[in-house]
Amino acid sequence: MKVLYTAFNGKCNSSKILLDTITDVDKLYLKNSFNTSVIQLTNEIRKNEYDLVVSFGQAPLDNDIIKIETKAHLKNSYETDYDYRELEKNISKYYKVLVSDDAGNYLCNNVYYYGLKFIQENKLKTKMIFIHIPKMNNISNIKLMSKIIKEIYDKNS
Repeated sequence: MKVLYTAFNGKCNSSKILLDTITDVDKLYLKNSFNTSVIQLTNEIRKNEYDLVVSFGQAPLDNDIIKIETKAHLKNSYETDYDYRELEKNISKYYKVLVSDDAGNYLCNNVYYYGLKFIQENKLKTKMIFIHIPKMNNISNIKLMSKIIKEIYDKNS
C-alpha cells in the first residue's frame, strides 16, 4: 500500500511534530495557506499513485483525544470512502477516539474538502482520511501515536 502522510507546518504544531516522528514514509508538509496547501496536496496526488492519504491536523482537543474526521464541508459535503474501523480500533487501545463528521471550518477542513473533491472528480482509487490530534500540551506521548499509525499502514503494505 502506497501511503502519503500530510501535516501542516509550524514549529509548535502537533500535527507537524507527529509527522516528523514517522520515519521512512512519503511525507508532505502543507503550507498554512488555504490555496497553497490544496495545490500542494492535489499536485502530489496527481504526480503519484497513492492508495491512501493520511492527513493530520491540530485541534483544541482534550487530553489524549484523537478525532477521526469522516466528512468535510464547504459549498457542499464530501465524505471519505476509507474504511477507518481498523484505524479507530488500534488508536483506541491507547487514546480516546472520536469519530466526527465535522472537520471544522479552517485549514484542516479546507484541505480535506478539496482533497476528497479532487479524488472524486478525477475518479481516483486513492482513499483519504483526516485525523485531528490535540495540541502538544494535551497529548501525552506523540511518539506512541506515530508508532501506532506507522504500524497500521506498514502491515498493510
